[in-house]
Amino acid sequence: MHHFGKNAFLTVEILNLIRDDIACATDDRDLQTRLARNGYGFRDTAQGRMLVTLPHQVEVCQLVV
Repeated sequence: MHHFGKNAFLTVEILNLIRDDIACATDDRDLQTRLARNGYGFRDTAQGRMLVTLPHQVEVCQLVV
């Protein structure tokens, strides 16, 4: 999988965009819905939960909730 994570500035901007959605989500389904509004989603991997772009599923960074 390709990561955007090599560009720290871009990763921080994306995390700032979705910060409130992560904080307000009540469960995984709610988080999925909130992230989708901004064009993101998540996927559980061997490396942990990853933030991914929609619809192409490109990994952005690890998603810590």
